[in-house]
Amino acid sequence: MKKIFILNSDFGEQIGARASHITKHITKSELIIFTRSFKKNLVYKYNIKLIFPFAKLSMQVLTAMPIYIYKKFPANEIKNKLFEYFLLRKLTKTNFKEIELIHSWNFLPETYKYIKTSNSKIKIIQDVPIALPNILNKIKEFNILFKGESTKTLNFIKNSFKYVDLFIVPSQFVKDSLLLEKIPEKKIKIIPFGVDSNKFKPQKNKSKQFQVAFSGNVNNRKGIKYLIEAWKQLKDKKQLPQSAKLNLYGRVYPETKSYLKNSSKYNIFAHGHIDLIKELPKNSIYVFPSLMEGSAKSVYEAMACGLPIITTYNAGSVIQNGKEGFIIPIQDVNSIKEKILFFYNNRNEIEKFGKQARKTAEKYTWKRYTNTIINEVYK
Repeated sequence: MKKIFILNSDFGEQIGARASHITKHITKSELIIFTRSFKKNLVYKYNIKLIFPFAKLSMQVLTAMPIYIYKKFPANEIKNKLFEYFLLRKLTKTNFKEIELIHSWNFLPETYKYIKTSNSKIKIIQDVPIALPNILNKIKEFNILFKGESTKTLNFIKNSFKYVDLFIVPSQFVKDSLLLEKIPEKKIKIIPFGVDSNKFKPQKNKSKQFQVAFSGNVNNRKGIKYLIEAWKQLKDKKQLPQSAKLNLYGRVYPETKSYLKNSSKYNIFAHGHIDLIKELPKNSIYVFPSLMEGSAKSVYEAMACGLPIITTYNAGSVIQNGKEGFIIPIQDVNSIKEKILFFYNNRNEIEKFGKQARKTAEKYTWKRYTNTIINEVYK
């Protein structure tokens, strides 16, 4: 019996990278992959079906619309409908009597209905990599930070629920958002993500300069406003020396550019996209005050680099408060300042927390992630 993977992403990269880890344990003859794009070197190794030509470019343009053009542009709904329209046309050529399982990384209600009608015994597994927006109902300044957005779960997502046999989530935070939609708890399984700790690893003979790192999209969802505000207050009050650096790794969104005014005065550096394998280990600690995630891969990477972590529950991380770092409340400038100062004033604690972070990261391998899915979800 065969399996089908469905992902409106790039197989072998980003979300599709997680899918490619799983495929290492499935033969080509046992799997069909429907995707928008893929790493070209994988096409001969797997049975890949491209949804339509230039699908990746089309989706990227739609994604950019609410970021750069019009905040209220319904990009997610349009991307979903476009992907599903072409997917359904491809699926008409599929013999569903040979299919035992669908693993989907997107909510596709019409597709699920078609599949269940064709063969009701097929198990549909819904991968939910990020929390639903309903979890943000209590966010302060929501209308400022997420202008034009809504906390309501979109209809195409809700309409998918009744067809799904099992939901895979990377953290309790994501699970919480599904529970708010009345999804039975027994249908939700938490499987944390992984990290390649052979690539991301601590740096020997590190500089004594105190450097704080953040990596990811530099936008409001990541809580960047509060990190920069905390940093500037620490510098204004001279609680940190001028030499202390805040390194921001990732694309700066238009909505956050105003926060970076006078960045040189405060020793804040927006590096853009950069080789994190080389750059992350140079830092002293890692701060990720996100408001909404699934289970941020950047936190796993920082842990593997031996950096103590300051993050939020909403980041969906695997760290334990007071062990690999600290879990702080969201939108709490004072807590960010307090924890940064803790590490600055207690340099020996950086090494202690960092070693534990590395030790924990080594447990969360992609092999562990894959084995859990193969042995506990697919069987």
